[in-house]
Amino acid sequence: MDDIGEIREIWRGEVGRALKSGRVVALLVLFMLFTGLALAGIGAVNYMVSKQEEQTLSNSQIDKAQLAKADEATRKRFVGLVFSNDEELTDALSAMPLLLLVVFKLATVFLPLFVALMGFDQISGEIGPRSIRFLVLRVKRSSIVMGKFVSQATLLAGLMAISTVVMVLVAKLLNSDFGWGSAFVALGKLLVAGLVSVIAYEALTTLCSALTRQSGVSLLLNVGLMFVIWFVSLISTFYRIPGADVEFGSLESLKSESYAAYLKYASVWTYNQDLLHPSATRFLSATMVHLGYGLVFLGLAHLVLRRRDI
Repeated sequence: MDDIGEIREIWRGEVGRALKSGRVVALLVLFMLFTGLALAGIGAVNYMVSKQEEQTLSNSQIDKAQLAKADEATRKRFVGLVFSNDEELTDALSAMPLLLLVVFKLATVFLPLFVALMGFDQISGEIGPRSIRFLVLRVKRSSIVMGKFVSQATLLAGLMAISTVVMVLVAKLLNSDFGWGSAFVALGKLLVAGLVSVIAYEALTTLCSALTRQSGVSLLLNVGLMFVIWFVSLISTFYRIPGADVEFGSLESLKSESYAAYLKYASVWTYNQDLLHPSATRFLSATMVHLGYGLVFLGLAHLVLRRRDI
């Protein structure tokens, strides 16, 4: 059997076994519950703000055009605060309902945790009881790594797709000015962004699962490394690159210069927002970074499993 055939067989078996187990259903329910609570909370706030604006407009002589202009400016400032101060990205995202943007942002923040919960024992769960020996006799170790990775990524892609469709549908129902054409465009962008971001985190989960014999240790290691990735990106946001041009009075001008700002380039978390960037160059760059991190993690997982005494 060739490598592709081996990977396909492992993928088929892993997906079938996962769908029969309760973990996939439990994680889907958990993810949908999280999405539903976020939609309900943000939707309630959005509804109250809209009602307050209507009441303010009816009780004053404020021109509707002026109010709409002020509302758009506020929206852009909020989007810039949540996502990025990149003007081009802010303008593109401002066309989507805030409800959808905020809920999707929250979902991507917790996505690495769901990735870890889904696949933390994909390899360690078989190394511990040594059941992986039967698999190693039949297929290459590289096929085991890729088969496990692809199967988990497939399940996560399905979970992300379902939750993203629900987000967009709810946003469409709650925002009459959010047309179906815009909804389909937004759905496509969010799906691609979510699916690409899954690659790097799932590859890291595969690596952590190959490093340990105990599934519990694998999960703790996975969550710890994901926290490091997030923390490195967070630290870099408190500084600006030495010598960088900044606008006077902007938020960047208030930051002190430090080489710590370069840490952002070492964290895949930094590139998440560019997966929604309207610039093809920025989007492709972010996609290549995620694929690059994924290949590095998978390569290390293969190296670890090849040298491990099973």
